[in-house]
Amino acid sequence: MPKLNQQILAFNRGLISPLALGRIDLERTALSSEIDVNWMTRVLGSTMLRPGLEYRWATKSNAKAKGIPFVFSTSQTALVEVSESALRVWGGEALVARPSVSSSITNGGFDSDLTGWTDDDGANATSQWVTGGYLSLQGNGTNSAIRYQSVSTSSAGIEHALRIVVERGPVTLSVGTSAGDDTYISATLKTGTHSLTFTPSGTFFVHFASSRKHSVLVDSVAVEFAGVMELPSPWAENDLGALRYDQSGDVIFVACSGYQQHRIERRSDTSWSIVAYEPEDGPFRGINLGPITLEPSALSGDITVTASSDFFEAGHDGALFRLTAAGQQVEEDLSSADSFTDPVRVTGIGSSRRLTISISGTFSGTLRLQRSPAEPGSWTDVKSWTSGTTENFNDGFDNQVMFYRIGFKTGEYTSGTASVSASFAGGTSNGVVRLTGITSGTEADAVVLEDLGGDEATSDWEEGAWSDLRGWPSAVALYEGRLWWAGGDNIWGSESDAYEDFDDQTEGDAAPISRAIGSGPVDVINWLLPCQRLLVGTEGSEKSARSNSLDEPLTPTNFNLKTISTQGSARVAAVLVDHKGLFVQRSGLRIYEMDFKPKTYDYGSMDMTTLVPEVCSPGVSRMAVQRQPDTRVHCVLADGTVAILIYDSAENVICWLKFETSGDVEDVVVLPGQDEDQVYYLVKRTVNGNEVRYFERWARESECQGGQINKQADSFVAYSGAATSSISGLDHLEGESVVIWGDGKDLGAKTVSGGSITLSSAVQSAVVGLTYTAKRKTTKLAYGAAMGTALTMRKRINALGLVLANTHYQGLRYGPDFDRLDDLPAMEMGAVTPDDTVWEAFDRDSFEFSGTWDTDSRLCLQAQAPRPCTILAAVISMDTNDKA
Repeated sequence: MPKLNQQILAFNRGLISPLALGRIDLERTALSSEIDVNWMTRVLGSTMLRPGLEYRWATKSNAKAKGIPFVFSTSQTALVEVSESALRVWGGEALVARPSVSSSITNGGFDSDLTGWTDDDGANATSQWVTGGYLSLQGNGTNSAIRYQSVSTSSAGIEHALRIVVERGPVTLSVGTSAGDDTYISATLKTGTHSLTFTPSGTFFVHFASSRKHSVLVDSVAVEFAGVMELPSPWAENDLGALRYDQSGDVIFVACSGYQQHRIERRSDTSWSIVAYEPEDGPFRGINLGPITLEPSALSGDITVTASSDFFEAGHDGALFRLTAAGQQVEEDLSSADSFTDPVRVTGIGSSRRLTISISGTFSGTLRLQRSPAEPGSWTDVKSWTSGTTENFNDGFDNQVMFYRIGFKTGEYTSGTASVSASFAGGTSNGVVRLTGITSGTEADAVVLEDLGGDEATSDWEEGAWSDLRGWPSAVALYEGRLWWAGGDNIWGSESDAYEDFDDQTEGDAAPISRAIGSGPVDVINWLLPCQRLLVGTEGSEKSARSNSLDEPLTPTNFNLKTISTQGSARVAAVLVDHKGLFVQRSGLRIYEMDFKPKTYDYGSMDMTTLVPEVCSPGVSRMAVQRQPDTRVHCVLADGTVAILIYDSAENVICWLKFETSGDVEDVVVLPGQDEDQVYYLVKRTVNGNEVRYFERWARESECQGGQINKQADSFVAYSGAATSSISGLDHLEGESVVIWGDGKDLGAKTVSGGSITLSSAVQSAVVGLTYTAKRKTTKLAYGAAMGTALTMRKRINALGLVLANTHYQGLRYGPDFDRLDDLPAMEMGAVTPDDTVWEAFDRDSFEFSGTWDTDSRLCLQAQAPRPCTILAAVISMDTNDKA
């Protein structure tokens, strides 16, 4: 009868499929487990009762939510909570909130007029009230329309927050100690909602301005009331899982299938905005090839666009259109020094070079015609006027390209307004408009974003690629200095280092990129991932965007999409681990790694769930990566549990574990920390008969080693202070049974009543929360056979030796199954172990194991919060009964 001491020196092989229990030929099988729940294993091999979850806050109205990490630097982080009703920001230790102040804005809703707002418009600029309850500001390209208000306050020295809703931006906001002063706030506000903070020393001035030729609209401005800051969320609850995002500096760019892109902006720790992402120069669909013409009513400002036949639909509202006119025409009202018309490009020979100039209006100053050869920039004076005129000008520079403009130089303007126009019959000119309302199938209101070159009907026009009618991108990423959007069958990259510029008439390598993906099911692009190459995940395949060489940047002329895998991806965001990517396969049940393969000089995929294919059943809904203290991929599953992948390719560690709590995990967010990253779970629990949702943060492993404070409980709160027998702050666990670790001891369980519990004795420190249990069941112990394999042989465990660290003397139970478990021996070195002893190190003789003869002998280990337990190694003493 062979006897064997089998050692388990590492627990970092994790779960293995029940279908693989017979594979004792695999070395890793001996170190794997069939059940591994609520243990946290380190890459180096030890395993511990997982850290607890600290209660941080409840979601808005306990509604479903999505967490978005904001990481400006490792020391400047935040968590943005997005629900269907609101967007809120967790600043690290509290939700961003507003104090109570006495200040108020007069007529900040602009309900019927502009009472209370001082008019300070520049020449030829107009500020006015418009129907719908808006402050309208319309400049002339040089001078600004301005309204401001002086606000007195008795709350000097207290932080204020202005809530500003911009219906149509951009609007320039200044807040300071006088009209136009920007001591407190200087910002350009895009279309959306803004909550901006400042601390006034006394009376302050709120100042809105715009020099744009088209109207911009401010919907409202108010001093916010006391309470948690909330911004409106544009996304429905069922679409929160489809949010894709990437961050540059203080801006998070957000894409979601079926929704216009948005920007979440931070201006300070307490100043946040959510605004529409609205590039003004593209991207555009192809040139119109049909018979429909579009006719603008003017070259600039607020206009009407008329189609030659039914064309406009409701979904066109907000869409861009680029109109190309034959010839070139510029118009400008000039009323300040150093102001000029846009340039006109003159080519040709003889009379075809004629430039027609018209000047009118009442002004005092000298207007000059200036010329720049080949391209705008090197301007020289050609001609001047001090009064109105209409005349033709021909420079005689046959076959040369010249640019001309008219305006007032610095020091040559005195007063008044000069209305100037210049037209040239040759060439073409482009302008861009954004539709602001659909009147009928043939008529739409619009604002001119780039001055048009003519007001005649044209069939030479292009429609913007994005709108409610044409669809919106479903994925976003920053890669090689460009902002990339993808959706449907297309991918777009912005101009280099210009994240809102898509002008396809820009020349050179920095120009924007637009490509069709062109193969496979790509109705929804599920993700973009910026690895060494930009990776694209579609429903049918994974692709890499590559140049001709790995080290060459992507450019408009050096851009190729190559299929690297045909697994297809689920609608779950992929995650980045160094230069590798991890994505959820189309079934939702498997995780694949994408790594660069030198043999193919491109990325390839590898199944990370080969030995435990059911670990992600019934499907992954969220993923996030933790990098410290080990690399861990948290995969939230549809049943509310979490599959955690401990991942270290250098050490060949692929270790799957399961996480469970008394509730359902719905989301995970990771923020960088110092020694350990901050991992947040959004957990749906039933408390006192009510459904609630809490953001809870993993405790650090260094806080789970016993001692006065041991943070091994879920939804816990921690107390440290003067000795007390009453622990409050437990309203979120009302009516629930909780466990208590106080002053280094397990104090048993209590039921929360009135948001508190009462202990039998006072403590100076305590952790109070929900208990949880960790279970580990080994694989088949097929060892010690003299006649080959020990499979199907009767065997028995007769003794067990353990090497432990930071373990409560009753913190681990063991046995052949979870229905027959024994406590650790209560005697140590011939003496009774004192109550609540926590061994910093434990390495003793083996002790008896109540095993029975069975062909399938197992070792089961169980720990339970709040008692700490860390296992470094185990030695199993076995007898095997061979049979011939």
